[in-house]
Amino acid sequence: MGKITEFFKRKSIKTAFTTSMLVCIVTALLLSLALSGLCQWGQSKYYRKYQIQFGVSDPEMVIGFDNTDEKEQKGSISYQIPLNLFDHFTPADRIIHNILGFLSIGVYPICFIFCIAATSILFYKRHMQKPLAILDHAAGQIADNNLDFKIAYEKEDEMGKLCASFEKMRRALQESNEEMWRQMEECKRLNAAFSHDLRTPLTVLKGQSELLRQYAPKMTAEKVSDTSEMMHRHIVRLEEYVQTMGELQRLEDIEIVRQPLTMDALCRQLEETGEAVRNGKGFSYEVIGNRDSDLNIDAAIVMRVYENLLANAVRFAKKKIMMSAELQDGYLYLNVSDDGAGFAEKDLENATKPFYKTVRETDNEHFGMGLNICKILCEKHGGYIRLNNRNGAVVTAAFRQ
Repeated sequence: MGKITEFFKRKSIKTAFTTSMLVCIVTALLLSLALSGLCQWGQSKYYRKYQIQFGVSDPEMVIGFDNTDEKEQKGSISYQIPLNLFDHFTPADRIIHNILGFLSIGVYPICFIFCIAATSILFYKRHMQKPLAILDHAAGQIADNNLDFKIAYEKEDEMGKLCASFEKMRRALQESNEEMWRQMEECKRLNAAFSHDLRTPLTVLKGQSELLRQYAPKMTAEKVSDTSEMMHRHIVRLEEYVQTMGELQRLEDIEIVRQPLTMDALCRQLEETGEAVRNGKGFSYEVIGNRDSDLNIDAAIVMRVYENLLANAVRFAKKKIMMSAELQDGYLYLNVSDDGAGFAEKDLENATKPFYKTVRETDNEHFGMGLNICKILCEKHGGYIRLNNRNGAVVTAAFRQ
């Protein structure tokens, strides 16, 4: 029973239409023959009625007899006289007979027209009405910019595939809207964080400028020098903020250019970079799987993410840094870990946000943009970034091939 149900679900509209038309033709032909035969039987019934009345077996002939020839006194001579029974029909019987004669031929086009019309209506109701109503409703919802619904049609015929394509389009539009909304929210958070971090150096610069304006003639050369040095540091910090913001804007415009590369070639670059930036700390790396595997990635993006992760690991590591590379399920995974204190619980939730500094950071040299840049680049490459703790901090960057 299940197989039969599955067959009807997967049967194409073309097959269903062909089958319906064949059944329609056979049904119309059988019905026409039956009705035509019934009409002919009705006609013959009227003929039999008058045959009985005139006492003849042949409806076209009546046997007649002539009397004996009186002159020649010979035997009687018989002869036949043609007789048309239809001429003796009553007007009512003649009308009914003619109608039955017309119907015996006319039932053929009538039955075919009726069967085709009935088949068309049934075919529409069974195969077209529901999916067209679903698609009409979906089009209206999309036109109203409401994408929070689902298009579902159980059959797998052409209309089912069309509904599935509409559902795929709806999901793509919904994901696009969600991504646009996410970017807008990200821009709001970025602007808020940028404004918040700009407030401190601007306040310092304003205070120091007021101090210089009012008390410069009375200040010693050493005090003026210290004040100007402080103002210079904050001006440089403002310049770095502006540069960082410009870099974030450029990140949104970066295009991913995938190129073929072997795992071995990439690992050599990873190893060389790790050895160059380890800053006197131990560095170890591991390649999980076959080093001869083929990759299809944007190596520049991968290396940029890796360098940011490595720089963070060097800052927080006590003695050693570890890196591993793995190709699995269409993703390239880079794991960078250190033996430092790891992420605090608050850091695990917020460390990838712009201008966020971990609870253990006390310096003002870093803006807290490294992990946010890594997150943006990973997502542009179809991947993601994950933060964990395992005997220290562990950051996993995934890149879709």
